[in-house]
Formats: sequence, structure tokens, C-alpha cells
Amino acid sequence: MDWRAIDLHGAASISRVVNVFEIRDIRGIPWTKYKIKVLEEGSGDFLAVANVCVKNANGAPDGEAGLGRTEVEALQDLIKRLGERLNSRKDWRDEDFEWTDPQDF
Repeated sequence: MDWRAIDLHGAASISRVVNVFEIRDIRGIPWTKYKIKVLEEGSGDFLAVANVCVKNANGAPDGEAGLGRTEVEALQDLIKRLGERLNSRKDWRDEDFEWTDPQDF
């Protein structure tokens, strides 16, 4: 039986973690590395989420994610989005980021 066909007994959706990547980045993220988790959605598409978010001007996390039809496309999409955001300025501080609970990764 395919995992997408599992009876969810009323739950809204199912996805599976297909990989977790560690990215080393010295442009300004505190501690110079972060993780990206790639999920395969029940639809067959892929979603990449990082364990760190950049906060917007109001102090709320941006919730940036990567999307793709493959694991690699979703990973590349998120790395590109984060890279563009990090390159947008040079004076990043610890308080400009919000980190996910380590237990979620």
C-alpha cells in the first residue's frame, strides 16, 4: 500500500520527510548554519522549510518556503529565496532571525 492511500481517519493531510540538509552560510545567519527539511506532500509535490526564518519589518517571521515538483527543486527554491534575502543587506543581527524549536528538526 502506498503511504498516500492511508486512511487518515479525519486528519486533514499527510506528508513525509524525505530529507534534511544542513546549509553552512557565512553571510550573516548566527552560528553560520541552518537546516532545511524537505517534505513530500500527499499530492506528490515537495515543500522545503528551514529551521530559521528572517523577521520582517514588524518583527514577525517571514515563513519563507521552497516549492517544487521534485525534492531538489524545492530545496533549490528555498536556498535561492533565503540567499536573496540574506544578500539584501549586510548588517544582520541575532534578533533578525527566529529559530524553530530543535525538536521540530
